[in-house]
Amino acid sequence: MKWRWKFGVTVLTEAFFNEIAVSLPKPAAQAVDELAAKGVLGGVPYSRLDPNCSAQMQNVLLVAATETNTKADIEALATALKEVL
Repeated sequence: MKWRWKFGVTVLTEAFFNEIAVSLPKPAAQAVDELAAKGVLGGVPYSRLDPNCSAQMQNVLLVAATETNTKADIEALATALKEVL
């Protein structure tokens, strides 16, 4: 499954348990820092797991959701992500 949200985010993987990998139009670490400044925990940039990854992989963000995340939490992440991208 590979699909693109309207604001430039491409879903790279099907859900694996409660996680997905998405590709952003800019470095994921930068997006996560900007999300944190808005009070939103946005996921883990792939580059934090592999500091020597390729430039393309630096745009990959790993995102998880559990039963403790509400629909409002997910919508807040999507809204904030649109703002920082």
